[in-house]
Amino acid sequence: MIKAKRAAALITGIVMILVLFASSAYIVREADHHCTDEHCLVCRQIRQAQAVLNGTALPGVCMIILLVLLSACRVLHAAGGLCISVRRTPVSWKVRLNN
Repeated sequence: MIKAKRAAALITGIVMILVLFASSAYIVREADHHCTDEHCLVCRQIRQAQAVLNGTALPGVCMIILLVLLSACRVLHAAGGLCISVRRTPVSWKVRLNN
């Protein structure tokens, strides 16, 4: 069950990144097109791509920042335990303290 959730989250993240890159690439490729009239199909698609980028900009940036912070913490933890970690106590280890 946990592996299925992880796989679904990974696939969702990859799809989100691909959509962001595809929207950006389309805007860059069609930025200097020649408009035919006021109802230009390319201009409409560019506006839709910009709306996708504007709608996903904040979650995308938050996801990247979180990924960088988690990766840095894992690297520092593996390098020598430099990250702040929770101290293990007898209660957390569930040790019976009989007198």
